[in-house]
Amino acid sequence: MNFAQLALIAVTIGCLLHGPAVLAQATDAPPQDVDGVIAEGTMSPAACQQRLADRHVTFSFTPPVVEGDCAIPLPVRLQSLAIGADDIPFSGEPTLDCRMAERLADWIGNVVAPLAQHHLGAGLAAVETGPGYVCRNRNNEAAGKLSEHAKGNALDIFAFALNDGRRVAVRPTDQPTPAVAAFLAAVRVTACGYFLTVLGPGSDAAHAEHLHLDLRLHGRTANYRICE
Repeated sequence: MNFAQLALIAVTIGCLLHGPAVLAQATDAPPQDVDGVIAEGTMSPAACQQRLADRHVTFSFTPPVVEGDCAIPLPVRLQSLAIGADDIPFSGEPTLDCRMAERLADWIGNVVAPLAQHHLGAGLAAVETGPGYVCRNRNNEAAGKLSEHAKGNALDIFAFALNDGRRVAVRPTDQPTPAVAAFLAAVRVTACGYFLTVLGPGSDAAHAEHLHLDLRLHGRTANYRICE
């Protein structure tokens, strides 16, 4: 059994134990993000630089975002992720909070790339993304709660380009082959092990064409996730 199979089994079990959508338990502990850092704390630029460098991410710092209620204290613009000798660009060069960028790099490099090789026999060539940061409410509603995109805490992925020339859309226009269907299913399930919200085709109309990933806490801890 290879790495991709082990990763899929481990994360699938974790997601099944938590269920598709559950509420966080009450706790007296202070709010924490997925890295155990106090939620109100801000990562230093030096720490961000080191964490992304350790993950072989090419990026640039951008000025802090302050736009009405929308804010990112430490935004970065992602350009690419090195996996072995290959440099995998993010087409949208998304602007994200540093912690979201770090988590994305871990998932793409450690899980998605091996899954592509396992199921499709090809390496990643690019990841087609949205812009990351957008100052708006959830689902572009005129009123309501602020989107995680407005905090640089969310990213939409539309497709994966492979180094053999194929493009695998999150929502294929034609009936996918069994290998493509297995790859997309594995990508979606394993995302639930890295992000706190995963929404995609079939979850609702707003996410019919892409995979939405974010790190929004559902309650006070990161114990539970929404995976639809």
